[in-house]
Amino acid sequence: MDEILNTTAQGRSGDFPYFRRTWNTVVVTLLAAAFVPLIIIGGGMYSYLTSVIKQKTVATLRVDALDLKNAVDQFLAERTMDLKLISKNIGLPGLRDSQTLQNVFHSLQQQLPCYTDLGVIDDQGRHLAYVGPYDLLKKNYREAAWFETVMARGVYISDVFLGHRNTPHFVIAVKTASSEGVWFLRATIDTNYFHRMISAIAEKSNADAYFVNRRGVYQSRPRSAGQLMEPSRFTNLKPFEGVTFQEQDDHLLMTVWLENVPWLCAVQMDRKNAFAELRRIRMIGIWVFVLAAILIVMTVLLTTNHLVSRLEVKRRSIRFLDRQLRQSNRLASAMELALGFFREIKDALTNIDAAAMSIQDLCRSNPVERISESLSQLRSEAARSRTSIDKFLRFTRSTEPIIKALNVTEVLDDLIEFMDKELRFNNIRVVRNYEDSLPAIRSDPSELRQVFQNLILNAVAAIQTNGEITLTTRRESDGVVAAVADTGPGIAAAHFDKIFDPLFTTKPGGTGLGLPICADILERLGARIAAHNLPEGGASFVVKLPLQFNRPAESGT
Repeated sequence: MDEILNTTAQGRSGDFPYFRRTWNTVVVTLLAAAFVPLIIIGGGMYSYLTSVIKQKTVATLRVDALDLKNAVDQFLAERTMDLKLISKNIGLPGLRDSQTLQNVFHSLQQQLPCYTDLGVIDDQGRHLAYVGPYDLLKKNYREAAWFETVMARGVYISDVFLGHRNTPHFVIAVKTASSEGVWFLRATIDTNYFHRMISAIAEKSNADAYFVNRRGVYQSRPRSAGQLMEPSRFTNLKPFEGVTFQEQDDHLLMTVWLENVPWLCAVQMDRKNAFAELRRIRMIGIWVFVLAAILIVMTVLLTTNHLVSRLEVKRRSIRFLDRQLRQSNRLASAMELALGFFREIKDALTNIDAAAMSIQDLCRSNPVERISESLSQLRSEAARSRTSIDKFLRFTRSTEPIIKALNVTEVLDDLIEFMDKELRFNNIRVVRNYEDSLPAIRSDPSELRQVFQNLILNAVAAIQTNGEITLTTRRESDGVVAAVADTGPGIAAAHFDKIFDPLFTTKPGGTGLGLPICADILERLGARIAAHNLPEGGASFVVKLPLQFNRPAESGT
């Protein structure tokens, strides 16, 4: 069954897929060129901002921890100094007086309401005087750990403990040696006041601040999990110099030891709170990236679609010009054969004229048989003229592409028959070297006829007069080979790389389109053409045709 190729419809319906590969490549390239720098720059900026914000957060936590540490150290140092000044200035005789001690306690409370009570204790651990809400005058601290420590060191700040009053508190005690002997001034610090002071300092950075002793027991109430005097997650703490930073899964932790008491100051911030600003920046960055991506994709798609549309318009124009050039080449080739065609028409008209004169003469003598013979001759010459004209028109008019079974030798013989007058006029002999039983192929006879017509005409132009054209056909494993060889001067070595270039010609008055059009036609038919010089002189053009027509894959490149 013949296969008709509707190239016009294909041009309309297949224009965009023709450039689909180019479109895909351009879109991917442009998107990569846009997104790769965007991702690299955005990722670099985000990494830089992460580093800066982390450094800033760590620096802030460090400052907060040092501020809190210094504030508590100063608070404890000042409370210790308060007790030392009272002991030195008032002395044991004055402080043993209940009213005097009461006045001193109220004076301290007015300056800083952090004191719970105030007591004077002798070197045997007995209360000499006491002011406060508890009944502690009969209590003896001879066996208390703090008493032994203050006896050895002179100043003691205790951990938070329950003691006789069964409520969390810590004490500051100073030792004084005077003419009256060794005695101690001891004050209890209100843990609620101490906690409020810590909270006020920590609120500035929105962090959780607390203290633990060396055993890891809370010495202040943490805002997070845990209670005062409960064990914390710290155990077996050892003193270290400076400030340490730890980054854990859910929080950041800055720690530093106090100077006046063996407590670890810890400032802790939840990771979410610490990097809230970073999360906001990340969300803004994501939205900016999404909007930029939408804008980039839309711009790339619209631009490439517009460019592809323009390319398709140009492609249709080029295909139209290609068809026009083929038709022009067909007509140009036909015009080269027109001389022989018109000679044949002239001979036929001469014979017709002679037959007409003969009929005219016979009409005078009226021999019926001779008149009938002359009329038959007239009809024969008229039929021969019509056949010549039909051949000429068949070789010159453009036809719709059609794929059908054909025999290459028949196409060549048809051409040689059509060009017989031209060949005989130039005294060019045609040698047919055909292989027997050559298989039929499926291809476009009109297109192949134009290819071989150009090759034979080129051979005629190369020989000019008195030469030989050899037509060879043979079977190959995957197709049929047809060769057109001549006895002309051959192809110059300098021209071998150019003979298939458009507009290149060595013939005077040539267009330089014949061989390029032949190569283009054969490529569309899935065939190939090659040229070489013959050892004995002349050139040979070899056409390799497939047995089955395979439409070549079109690409936009």
